[in-house]
Amino acid sequence: MNLKTNALVTLFMVVAMAAAAADRADPPGRVASAGAPPTPEALGSLTADLVFTPMTPCRIVDTRLTGSGALNANSTRNFLALNAANFSSQGGSSSNCGTLGLNGGGVVLVVTAITPSAAGYATLHAYGSSTPATVNLQYAAGAIQSGSQLVQIPNPLSSYDFTLYTSAQSHFTIDFVGYFAPPVATALACSDTSNTVASVAAGGSANVNAPLCPAGFTPTATNCESGTWEMPLVFFHGGTCSAKNNGAAPAELRASRTCCRVPGR
Repeated sequence: MNLKTNALVTLFMVVAMAAAAADRADPPGRVASAGAPPTPEALGSLTADLVFTPMTPCRIVDTRLTGSGALNANSTRNFLALNAANFSSQGGSSSNCGTLGLNGGGVVLVVTAITPSAAGYATLHAYGSSTPATVNLQYAAGAIQSGSQLVQIPNPLSSYDFTLYTSAQSHFTIDFVGYFAPPVATALACSDTSNTVASVAAGGSANVNAPLCPAGFTPTATNCESGTWEMPLVFFHGGTCSAKNNGAAPAELRASRTCCRVPGR
């Protein structure tokens, strides 16, 4: 091997090694630590990739209707937002507000300060977490001021769902208006069309086309049925069934489609 050929072979090997390294590179946005195994993405997380479901507004808190009364200045009080048989003990609805069985990662609440004793602010946060420095609702003395807030729900669930802090003494009402939860997988809704039927003469052959799927449905299977063992199917695809009648008498060939769609929740 001469020097020129040897140089070409060396160059080829360098290019091949660079291409192989590029194939092993991490995808955009990911950085792998040397020697560290890859971390899989979490599926069904209660803190990510959540779906919002709006609900009919329902009152879950009214401090004017409880024995505890108004919240004192610079104090907190804990409340439930989901899976309560009713919210009467919190001054709210005598119903469950449609929250039973919900596996929510967060709730959307409308909080209203009612005639606070002084100007100030209120903050809602997940039960068991520290009161954040952020302000969810600012109010003036004697005013009635409302605002909406997304509040994370503790995971795993605890004895309460969220905490309300107020800097000034005030009554509050809180309405539940929706929740965020992991997407719910729903089973396909499938049904078969009616049959297209053809009579195939003895010794003859036929092609039969199944009826089309209804609007909004996708064909997932072609169903073919022969009226006799002596008429085997020779083709079935895309809604078409073909058969050859080897018998001594006419026989039926039937074709239908299985049609499916993802149902709405």
